Amino acid sequence: MRRETYRLKNTLGIALFILPAILLVAIFIYIFIGWDAWASLTDWKGLVIKMRFMGVMNYKQLFTVDMTFRRSLINTLLLGVTFLGITIPLGLFIAILLDLGLRGRHAFRTIFLLPLSFSFVVSATIWTWMFAPKSGTINSLLRVLGMGFLAQPWITSTSQALLCIAIVYIWQFSGFATLVYFAGISGVSPELSEAAAIDGASTTQKYRLILIPLQRPATLTVITILGVYAWRVFDLVYLMTGGGPGISTEVMATYLYRIAFNANRFAYGASIGFFMFVVSILIIIPFFVFILRRQNEV
Repeated sequence: MRRETYRLKNTLGIALFILPAILLVAIFIYIFIGWDAWASLTDWKGLVIKMRFMGVMNYKQLFTVDMTFRRSLINTLLLGVTFLGITIPLGLFIAILLDLGLRGRHAFRTIFLLPLSFSFVVSATIWTWMFAPKSGTINSLLRVLGMGFLAQPWITSTSQALLCIAIVYIWQFSGFATLVYFAGISGVSPELSEAAAIDGASTTQKYRLILIPLQRPATLTVITILGVYAWRVFDLVYLMTGGGPGISTEVMATYLYRIAFNANRFAYGASIGFFMFVVSILIIIPFFVFILRRQNEV
């Protein structure tokens, strides 16, 4: 009886301990997701909760009429493809260099991971200063080296601003990709490399035929995490360009912010937000399917 009483008290203690976290998650995630889905079907326009059911009219306008939304969607996809297309192979390449045991790799690893410790405000401030057309570090250095003809308008140009933002995101997150790939490569059994060496495989063949193909879980992890982040990217875009010049760097999240909080069109902003949520879930699903398959195989 005492043992059962102790187990009951222990269970109640654990339940009470995690209850606040469960309530916070339930309120600020699941309930608000449901609220966002409902609000997107109304004409809610202000802080006063007075709304009329509109069905899918907001979504119809979003995908058939709103050209700014279309531009923000294209910009988000372009930014994401550029960001992932460079960050993933760059992270894998640097992880391989670190695994090769090159001289000075410990210092290099620290330097390369340093951008991960920077806040987005600091990163945006640094790179905005560097990209400044007149007094920026990049153009100033080009002029000092006698290559002023290569100076560019950078983030003040409608054709270059989105690429400049992509460069900053690559700089900020390539260290994360490197960390994931380096952990994946380090986790491969040394017996496989030793067997490849005995069979006469060169270092290049060892990585190309054994180590890199085994990084599928690491690749899926990087694609999922950075893919979701690229889809909802906001911080650096808002801090560096605010979506400009014009709407050349307007992405989904910055457009949502302007629609909901500047124009007070909360229902229309909710439709954008719920669309972003659904796509985020679709990005995450393959990762969980892969994890479940691996668990079943084990």
